This record gives sequence, C-alpha cells and structure tokens, in this order.
Amino acid sequence: MKVSQWAEIRRLVEVEKLSQRAVALQLGCCHRTVARALRMDHPPDEKRRAPRGSVLDPYKSKIDALLARYPQLSAARVMEEIRRGPDGYTGQLTLVRIYLRQIRPRRGRVYQEVEYEPGQAMQIDWGHCGQIRIGNTQRKVSVFVAVLCYSRLCYIEFTLSQRKAEFYRAIVNALTFFGGSPRRIIFDNLKAAVLNGSGRSACLHPEFLALCGHFCLEPIACERRDPESKGTVEAGVRYVKRNALAGREDELVSWDDYQQLAVTWRDEVANVRLHHTTRQRPVDRFTQESSILRPLPRFAFDTDEIVPAIVSSHARVHFDGNRYSVPPRLQNANVFIRANATQVQILADGEAAASHVRSYDRNQRISLPEHRLEALKLRSRVRAHDIEDAFDSLGDEARKFHLELRRQPVKTTVHLRRLLNLVHLYGRRDVVAAIARANQWLTFDAAYVETILLQERRRRELPSPTQVRPRRQELLEETDLEEPDPADYDRLTHTEEETDHE
Repeated sequence: MKVSQWAEIRRLVEVEKLSQRAVALQLGCCHRTVARALRMDHPPDEKRRAPRGSVLDPYKSKIDALLARYPQLSAARVMEEIRRGPDGYTGQLTLVRIYLRQIRPRRGRVYQEVEYEPGQAMQIDWGHCGQIRIGNTQRKVSVFVAVLCYSRLCYIEFTLSQRKAEFYRAIVNALTFFGGSPRRIIFDNLKAAVLNGSGRSACLHPEFLALCGHFCLEPIACERRDPESKGTVEAGVRYVKRNALAGREDELVSWDDYQQLAVTWRDEVANVRLHHTTRQRPVDRFTQESSILRPLPRFAFDTDEIVPAIVSSHARVHFDGNRYSVPPRLQNANVFIRANATQVQILADGEAAASHVRSYDRNQRISLPEHRLEALKLRSRVRAHDIEDAFDSLGDEARKFHLELRRQPVKTTVHLRRLLNLVHLYGRRDVVAAIARANQWLTFDAAYVETILLQERRRRELPSPTQVRPRRQELLEETDLEEPDPADYDRLTHTEEETDHE
C-alpha cells in the first residue's frame, strides 16, 4: 500500500464520512485494503517490503562454505561449482556477483586527512587541456599546477609540451611567484623527475636533483597509481579544468589567450576564493606562510634546454620540428642548441653563432637574412632568382624597390647584385635607409643608392669605406710591397727630447 492511498482512505472515511464500500468503489481497490488502512495508525513504509525469493537462495549455503575455504574465489568459479550436478544452479552470473558483493568484506582504502604546516610542502602536477592550432600545426595544451599545501595558494602555467625543460622552467617560475621555497616538493612519477621505480624506491633524474639542491627542496615521489597522496594538487588540476577552461572555447583562440588567462584567473579567481577545506582565502592564509618560506638563491637556476646538433649541408639545424639557419661557415660542424621559452640559440665553440625567435609551429624553415647573404657570397655561381630572394629578404622597402626596378629598361640582376655588395660594404641598416629614400624620390638605380650612401657618410663626417682586400685573388698576388726597413721603426720610436739630447 502506498502512502498516498492510505492518506486518501483516511480522508474519505474521517472527513467525507463515506462507508468502506463506497471508498473501495471510488478508489477502485478491495474493501479489505480499506479496512487494513483504517487499522494502521502510521503511514505505510514503502521501502520496507517483503523480500522476494531468488533462484540463488537454495545455493547460498554452499556459496558460504566455498568462501569460507577460498575467500578470493571469483564469481565465475563460484557459479561453476554450484552448477555441478543435476540440481545445479540455472540462473545468471549477475545474481552470484550481487550476492558475493553483499557477503564479502569491503576492501576499500581508508584515507587519512593530512595536515600540513606553513612552508612544509608544495605539490606539483600536469594536466591535459585539449589542443590549439598554431600556424599549420595542431599542438597539445598542458597546464602545470603548483599548490602550497598549507595556504592552498596556487600557480598555473600553460605549456605546449611536457618536456623536461618545460617542467623545470615551470617549477622555477612557481617558486619565483611564491617568493620562496618550501621544505618539500611532492610529485608524481614524471619522466623528467623519476628515471625508474616509484615512491621510496624511486631513482630520481640527476638534473631534477640538481634543481632540488639549488632550492634546498626535499623530493618526495608518490607511489605508482596513487594520485590520492597528492590530492591537493589533483584537486587543483580539476579546478583549473572545470572553472578556468570550461565554457571558454570561444575565448581561447590564440596562444596569447591562454597566457593571459593563466595570470588573470590565478590572481582574480583561484587565489581569492573561499577555499572549501580551509574556509579561508588562499591569499589571506599565505600571509602566515610567506615568512616561513626559504628565500630564493641569489643565482638563477639555468632551465634552458641544451642539445647537441650537427649542421646540415644546407646550413641548418633541426629543433622541435623546425629548421633554423646557421652561418654557412659552420656547415657540417658540431654545435649546441640552447633554447628557452622564446629564443633558440646556436652555440659554436662556446659562443653564440645565431639567435632566432622560437617557433611553436612545425615543419618551418626559419632563416636570417645575413645567413642567406653569406651563403650567396660563398657560391661560385649565383643564380638570378637567388639574388632576387636575397635582396627581397632585406625588407619591404627592398621589395618595393625591386618591383619598380623590374619596370625599368635595365638589367635587374646587375643592379641587385651591386646593391647586395653595398650591404657587405656599408651594412644592412644604412643600405635599407638609402633604398627607402630612393623609393621616396622615385629613383630606381643602384648608382643613385650608392650616391645617397656616400652623401650620408660625408654629412656625418665619416670616411668612405673601402674593401679590405681585392675581390680577385690574382690582384692580391700581383701587388708588390717594398721590404720593410727596421731603421724606420727606430726613427718612429724616438721622441723629440731624445733627438735634442743626441
């Protein structure tokens, strides 16, 4: 009997003064039901019903005996045993599993809440945040989250990879944001931190140990498949995905949008909210922890990625899916690539041979104009289109001059070659400025550009530049020089006083 039916029967009898027969006819139920409802002083309990029988009931005693001898016996093996004989079990495996779940003791893990002291520990972890298109490449977006365990102050940083250099750089940025380092750092089995093993038996990466030693951090590795041991940062990663990223697909169009979101959401939402565990704002609780943190070292920790490379025959090196130009003189040489978040440097013999803006696109050829000019200079025979490409790489003014020069009744390659020679002699900046003035005065001729350069140097009272050596080697060999006389040096070193004394 339902509570609604019991209540309606009582109302019709007590208020409407209907007979039991009339109530049964009106509600369409049996008169015995009406009589039983009137005898009940309390509403019926719909949840308490008489247990229904099951086809498994005759076999439950046998199942209990089996589990007493073999506690870890699986449901499939139990069903196999109770099916034996002519009167064996004929039901489904689901009933067996439900019964085993009821009688077996629960093996769930019991968690203990951990209380952290100020400045005691920091937890770090990665999280996957979908993808973004950069240029022609679809890149995965990850978020690095670091949380101080006492104050719950968090630091987040979006990255395009989880490489070792990105991991170390994010840790340094987090410690810089906190303004100090705690005593411990708690992390998962990341390849950048753990070479093999886990927990207390983990073998840590030497470079990660160097980072911990620099900031005086005690590394604590979690056991494998045990994310609950760093539940504070796990909750932080979920909070980033559900609060910072959820519903912002239309806003996060470019990579700069992710970088801006990391700062604004961290400072205006995450660290000023009322934390559900501490019941305080992280920024307020951090005031009690900031003075406990260990001051950062005076010397910065080097987080740049340094990898060896061999310069190809095209004077390029490969890094992160792209090819960067190198001075042609380093062709087939062994160099080192030093990369940070924004820059890629090529080091040769301990010195920077080239520096490029880092590209996060893929399959790109990134070259500097001076490298192209040097490569053309080394060629024994330069093709016309190579000269045009080298000249166009000087900038927009050079391309405008080139376009107008093609409309003139002159041989374009001769003028462009002469202008490229002026770049070697006067420098790129002065030549581009002279080309811009030639464009302004609608005079498209290499000789006129050279005249502008000479006039500018005279205005600045600078001498006219000359070639260090003749263009052709035979001219150098035909140059005759007189044999030096040592007496000339003695005469030059004598002063006037010495001469008067003599």
